[in-house]
Amino acid sequence: MKASAEVAGRVLNRLDPASRGLVVTGCFDEIFFHGKPVLVGVEPHSMAWVLGEHAADRSGSTWTEALQGFDALEQAVVDGGRGLQRGLVDFQSQRKNAGNVTPLEVSLDVFHTKQEAQRVLRKLWSRVESRWARGEEADRQVERAWRHSGDRRGFGGAAARAWKKVEQLMESYDRAEQAWKRIASALELFRPDGRLNDRAWAAGEIAAAVKELDGPEWGKVCRALADRRSLTFLDRMQRQLSTAEPRAELREALLRRWWLRRQAAMAATDRKLAADAPGGGRWTAAALVQTEYCRKLAANWEESYRRVAAVLRHTVRASSAVECMNSVLRMHQGRHRTVTQPMLNLKRLYWNCRPLQSGKRRGRCPYDLLGLRLPTTDWWQLLHAPLADSTQQPSSSEVAT
Repeated sequence: MKASAEVAGRVLNRLDPASRGLVVTGCFDEIFFHGKPVLVGVEPHSMAWVLGEHAADRSGSTWTEALQGFDALEQAVVDGGRGLQRGLVDFQSQRKNAGNVTPLEVSLDVFHTKQEAQRVLRKLWSRVESRWARGEEADRQVERAWRHSGDRRGFGGAAARAWKKVEQLMESYDRAEQAWKRIASALELFRPDGRLNDRAWAAGEIAAAVKELDGPEWGKVCRALADRRSLTFLDRMQRQLSTAEPRAELREALLRRWWLRRQAAMAATDRKLAADAPGGGRWTAAALVQTEYCRKLAANWEESYRRVAAVLRHTVRASSAVECMNSVLRMHQGRHRTVTQPMLNLKRLYWNCRPLQSGKRRGRCPYDLLGLRLPTTDWWQLLHAPLADSTQQPSSSEVAT
């Protein structure tokens, strides 16, 4: 195994330049093994694990060095880590100085913002439960006083005050929960009414809802929401949709059809809104009507719809892909206790060559989904075969497909 791990490093040295050159959107993060960071990068659409390196630290210079080779990178979805943010700025400066004019947009990860909000809501609810327990105890004291002496004076007032505090905390929690639901809907691709989301509407919703988030617990969430990069994915999506279909009326119709089809699919998987339930098939009927409307707008609407749908499918809001990879690495750390760089290389090669077992990527391996052309995607054969001129990058049309 040690010998195979060392060979895996040499194989990846040949594969990484080609695979990283195909990454347009990347999710980056770090995970710690015994206090030492491991830099991780994943291409979210293929789930290709394109970066996995032990590092001395997670500073900006370390990240800048690790990002070398990602020349086609246009979008980086990351958390608010200062080292990673600084590394991306320096990396973009290096590309500009080298004559690479490919723009790099940094999107602040929505995943961590939602995770932090849920943590705060759980903390607030624990306060409600604690106060509720105090209220119940106050009621029991009232009952004991009445049963023993028939005099509830002093205990009744304490119980009333305890339940008044519970009521205040419940109202505060309900306001915070409703405000967060409003913010969460502003971080989606579509508004609740089915219209396409944009920065102006989302920023307005967030600004109005944030006013209801009182207390220092919400500081981290509010700072993340105030960062313009939290809505960068909407700007990028709007530009790509305008390019995919320049005709505004047809584009709006196609977007409406996509949203209705999604609602129908979700209703089909929900027993309460199943197609055979009363009113459950209304989304399917609405999607069929919208299809006829699109057909009347343009003869080539199907081709335009495929382009629009591709943009929506490839819009990345969160770095969930890299968080999934971190979970896999944590599992390996639990098995091996110490995951050396050669072992990390072996696992990365195996991951990228192994056909995925479920989901929309089922039956294809990450390297294949990324567009990397190899003579074989069998990881064992790659370990024992020469790689001279064996990696081929696809043409621009193949990458677009």
